[in-house]
Amino acid sequence: MSVYEGIVGYYQVFGIRGLLCACSNRLFGIPKEISVSPRGVKHPVHIRIRTSDVSLFNDLLLRQAYNIALPFTPRTIIDAGANVGMATLFYANKYPLARIVAVEPEPSNYAMLLKNVAAYPNVVPVNAALWNSDGNLHLGPIRIVPTDEGKWAFMVTETGIPVRGITMQTLMRETGIESIDLLKMDIESGEIEAFANCADWMRGVKGIVIELHDYMRPGCKAVLDAACQGFRVTTDGGEMTYYIRE
Repeated sequence: MSVYEGIVGYYQVFGIRGLLCACSNRLFGIPKEISVSPRGVKHPVHIRIRTSDVSLFNDLLLRQAYNIALPFTPRTIIDAGANVGMATLFYANKYPLARIVAVEPEPSNYAMLLKNVAAYPNVVPVNAALWNSDGNLHLGPIRIVPTDEGKWAFMVTETGIPVRGITMQTLMRETGIESIDLLKMDIESGEIEAFANCADWMRGVKGIVIELHDYMRPGCKAVLDAACQGFRVTTDGGEMTYYIRE
């Protein structure tokens, strides 16, 4: 992305205030964050300037990439790979009566998640990575690209940032969720581990919205297809796959 494209993008998303903040950040390093109040979102959204927070805000809150028609109204939602909470905020505003568990392992993303969901009593943030066992893990950046987007996507690696690993069974027990109506998942190929030994908790799942990562690690889709027998499978023509129980 060129500097000009970045400036135009900030103006299109945030208007003149966002444009000025982006220019000031590029020139002077301040401000680091901006808060905005998009239509349909009850509380201000906190965004780190010149990071992937901007594109997530645009895609998930403005364009509403997760705004799909469900044959049920979810009362329990797990957002696995919540990042800074854009999908969580979308669900919290669309389904204000739902109990939402937002799971994010990376510390700086989790800190922003806490800011963004602080005003939502129906959201429970959890600092952990979904995995096939409870214990200690490490995170590393998926790729380092010299653009304004920064490197904010992480996956489990042998060395890196120490984080907590947690199984879905432990997550549900600790947050008091007995069954999952809607599972949103974007965990950078960790779906293979997250769905290991999933028979117990999958029985109550009504729908899954997931970004599969076969291009990073072959076998992700096969694991989901095996776990989701009896689900209708569709895609949005892009990165998202939907599994809805028949």
